Amino acid sequence: MSKSKSKQTQFTSEYEKLEKNKIKLTITISPEGFREGLVKAYNKNKHYFDLPGFRKGKAPRKMIEQMYGKDVFHEDAINFVLPDAYEQSLEQHNIDPVYKPEEIEPGEMSETTGAVFYVQVYIRPEVAIDGYYGLTYPKMETNATEADVQDALKAEQEKNARQVSVERAAENGDIVTINFTGYSEGEAFEGGSAQDFDLTLGSNQFIPGFEAQLVGHVVGDDIKVEVTFPEEYGHETLAGKPATFEVEILDVKAKELPEIDDDFAQDVSEFDNLADYKADLAQKIAERKTSQLDSNKRMHLVRQLIQLAEMEVPEAMYTARIDEQWDSFTRQIQSHGMDVESYMRFSNMTEEMMRASWAEQCKFDVDSQLALEAVAIKEAMAVNDEEFRTHLGEMTTFEGDALDKFIDTITPPRRKDFERDLLCKKALDLVVENAIAVDEPDMPVTPITAPPSDDNVVEGEAEEIISGDDAATSE
Repeated sequence: MSKSKSKQTQFTSEYEKLEKNKIKLTITISPEGFREGLVKAYNKNKHYFDLPGFRKGKAPRKMIEQMYGKDVFHEDAINFVLPDAYEQSLEQHNIDPVYKPEEIEPGEMSETTGAVFYVQVYIRPEVAIDGYYGLTYPKMETNATEADVQDALKAEQEKNARQVSVERAAENGDIVTINFTGYSEGEAFEGGSAQDFDLTLGSNQFIPGFEAQLVGHVVGDDIKVEVTFPEEYGHETLAGKPATFEVEILDVKAKELPEIDDDFAQDVSEFDNLADYKADLAQKIAERKTSQLDSNKRMHLVRQLIQLAEMEVPEAMYTARIDEQWDSFTRQIQSHGMDVESYMRFSNMTEEMMRASWAEQCKFDVDSQLALEAVAIKEAMAVNDEEFRTHLGEMTTFEGDALDKFIDTITPPRRKDFERDLLCKKALDLVVENAIAVDEPDMPVTPITAPPSDDNVVEGEAEEIISGDDAATSE
């Protein structure tokens, strides 16, 4: 059991290990510290109390406690004193929690004895790793083939297709402009109608069965489309229920593809002829393949590192990573002027479904970071100030005094996160440098698409700090 005392915040703390990767902190707030919390709680809430003989907000604390109970201000007092004591306890004991506290249990509380809290929290696991020199990865051809170039040309051709109204029945691939209103149990439902809506038939943008019932119809047709909402539909009031849509077809448009010739090359590029344009495409494809080779190589090696790592990861660590992803996702949606609830409704998703869809990737993120950290520890890697500064400069695009100002405001926990990222990068570079390309690697490649980077959050922090927003100095 380890003990620590803080005069500044008037508390003492000690901790004990409960099981692998879990500890119990005992935090004791001094009588003086707890009284300060009670005073703050009283000042925050006194205007809510109306006692006989006193103007509202003027009743003494003791009188309020006599009438409503001596613990009437305890909850808010805890909120004033515990968070700071908890954070300082973590720092003093060098505890690295992986998630918010698993359990907070209050003990005795009074002005004469102070307050005691028992906090259980999961910490980062110990990881053992070996055998990471000489790992293998699959060879990959980086030259552009003729088929690669043709595929690129066809993609560009599709991008430059014209939409032309046609006087015939709608076919799959056509764009139909429609008005529609949806009814469930005879009543129009919210979000089930639109005017002048463009829908590509066969895109599966709508409920299964909707688009297929528009094929074969012409402009002017009024159609009743009968569908059933999926059982897993995001809105419980509609999930699994039949619905009828009244649809009016206003227009039918088909794609008209341009000819791939010298004129096409001039329209879509800076080249005067198709041959030069194709040569440029081949060069860009080769560059992309080379970049993809490096990405696939690193992914392949990281997967092997995870298999080599001996560790017991607390489930709370995966949950924390999913929470981070959810926060990043909501910020991204809001930055585009949408609210999360509307996005969920239009995408037929729920928060639970989104979190479940990220689970595999988030587990990979956590496992890979722990494995790479273990390599960095075993190789005695460290991050010096210049490396740290360069790393942040690359992430934020700031430099000079602006970068120094940003670095000065980074809290110790946030700095530790940045240093972990840099150590993981250095560890992976070491593994890559010592890896071997082979025709048949030791394990198959199963790529996972990484979630959107949260680098923009770092950029946002920097911009706030440069503009003088003090709120950005805390994490």
